[in-house]
Amino acid sequence: MKIERIEKLTRKWWFFAGLIALQFVVMPFSTKNFGFENIEDMVGRTLSHAIQLQMRSYYLYFQVLTLVVLFALFLFKNRMKKVFSLYAALSYVAFALLQNVAVTEEYGLSVVSVNVLMFLMVAYVWFLESKLPENDYSFGNLNWKTAWMIPLALLAFWLPINQHIRFDFSPIRFLFSGSSLTFCMMTPVFLTIMTLNFPKVNLVTYRVTAIIGVIIGCYNMMMFQNPQRINLALIHLPLMLISVYAVIVGYRMRR
Repeated sequence: MKIERIEKLTRKWWFFAGLIALQFVVMPFSTKNFGFENIEDMVGRTLSHAIQLQMRSYYLYFQVLTLVVLFALFLFKNRMKKVFSLYAALSYVAFALLQNVAVTEEYGLSVVSVNVLMFLMVAYVWFLESKLPENDYSFGNLNWKTAWMIPLALLAFWLPINQHIRFDFSPIRFLFSGSSLTFCMMTPVFLTIMTLNFPKVNLVTYRVTAIIGVIIGCYNMMMFQNPQRINLALIHLPLMLISVYAVIVGYRMRR
């Protein structure tokens, strides 16, 4: 089966090497002022002016939709497995296109291509899971070893930081934070849900989601070098911690 071949692929050393190589081989794209000397600035401006950030008036609808899907999963469990997997897959497609594409005066249409490619890779394995479900959402792995992930996942979804990069712990942010449209905040949620059901999960989906989470998490940890962005770095710790844990857990088990 295709999923078994992919599972074996994820264990190859060159699979990891290929993901690392992507970071240096896949160049960002822009319709104006493209140049290797501008890449760092272009990537920064693309991410800081992404389409997702222009959708604040729609955040409420996406937050409510996500909460409905999550509550339905906890309530109906395996009867929601295909719906949940399809929702996760479509979410990663949205992350790819909304968080990594921007139109700016300096660079015109610009795209952080490597992020798009990686996010779509995660979307693909979730689509595979929705087609041939292996995840069991009975939540039989809730114990002291996994319970620590729950508050971190809630913190990620809450996203208690405003557009001025200041902490805002108002409960209303659960509905207006826009976390449901971001890779870095929803990946801890998806990985936590899968970990609470481990080992009855799709290992390919689990591993690939976690590996890409670690890569993006490493980029985010670089924000600790900038005193003005430490709050942003802190709010991305759930992504890094949960993704690293999921990688360790996921690779201790064979299909």
